[in-house]
Amino acid sequence: MKNSHKKLKILFLGESSGFISRKILRGVLSMRTEGFNWEIRCIQPSITVDELEKHRKQAKFDGIIARGLSPELARSINQLSTPCIFIRASEDESAEYINGPHVDDKAIGRLAGEEFSLLNLGYWGFVHWDGVMWSDARRRSFHSYATARAVNNETLCLPAETRHSWAAVETISKWLAPIPKPCGILACNDQAGIDVINAANKLGLSVPQEVAVIGVDNDRLLCETTSPSLSSIDLRGVDIGRAAAVALAKAMGILKEDAPSMLQPAKTVVRESSHEINKSMLTYQKALDYLAAQSLKGTSVSKLATACGVSRRGLERAFEKSTDTSPAVLIREMRIKAITDLLRDKSSTIESISQQAGFSEASGLSNFVKRMTGKSPGEFRGEG
Repeated sequence: MKNSHKKLKILFLGESSGFISRKILRGVLSMRTEGFNWEIRCIQPSITVDELEKHRKQAKFDGIIARGLSPELARSINQLSTPCIFIRASEDESAEYINGPHVDDKAIGRLAGEEFSLLNLGYWGFVHWDGVMWSDARRRSFHSYATARAVNNETLCLPAETRHSWAAVETISKWLAPIPKPCGILACNDQAGIDVINAANKLGLSVPQEVAVIGVDNDRLLCETTSPSLSSIDLRGVDIGRAAAVALAKAMGILKEDAPSMLQPAKTVVRESSHEINKSMLTYQKALDYLAAQSLKGTSVSKLATACGVSRRGLERAFEKSTDTSPAVLIREMRIKAITDLLRDKSSTIESISQQAGFSEASGLSNFVKRMTGKSPGEFRGEG
């Protein structure tokens, strides 16, 4: 990366209140620890063209990352000389100015459908928030996947006045009761998924044996505080934000065009609402999820056990039943893999990688890599 000594002013023009929006913003902000010397200002997309122009003249932004704008505002920004990356949202997926990463709503139908097919469920349903663009995109994706496989499916449309209250559970209960069982229900997001679980419980239906439920977003705070815990599709919001930052750095000429985008595909995080899960396997998956977020700095076995809600011995037993490795070995392996992957990416400096990995000096990183792999950091740089 060049010009890293100069602090650049970046505008993040998008929602910051929704779960996915905040994950995207977190991904953008995380790049500041990887050599992106950026000052980031966040403005809501409801701003007018005139208001934005005042902000732009005052702050003199070097680059813009935008998501969920009105067509008028998006067209106005697209005409500026300031480099801009538009993150695609469902409502503007066909707009010609879209040039950045996107929330992959189209993958949702496939991922949920694959799980329901593996479970041999002959009837599928979708809970849709009526009038919400992203929910409609997910509904179309799910319906298309089911129809292509000749699976009977139907949609429940929840109007705005019934969401976020027990009225949603009541409405879902009436819809769910006559549906043939066993069935698979995909909810437009995790909140709707929890409503489906509550509706099934209200009807005395067993989850997942009679009703398998999958949400979208993988909001762990919601997914793991319901009984049973909610399976969910993780759209990789943090990765989308990181990929948008990389794309903007390329547009501003501070990263080479062949620099990796850092974008990973959406995935299904399986919990108890869709599968009869072995408790040891569930603990093991929680450990993997936690370590994926902590891989660079690593953690202790005791802290990992606490994050999984079990004792240290309980964690070790779960690993014994689920894998051939131990928690301590997995922590080390994931940490060294994360470090060596960054070393191969020459857009990150040794100093920034050392800081991210929790070393006070680059020599500490060098000694660790040499001890764990038998190679120096420079040798991995040559492999990139």
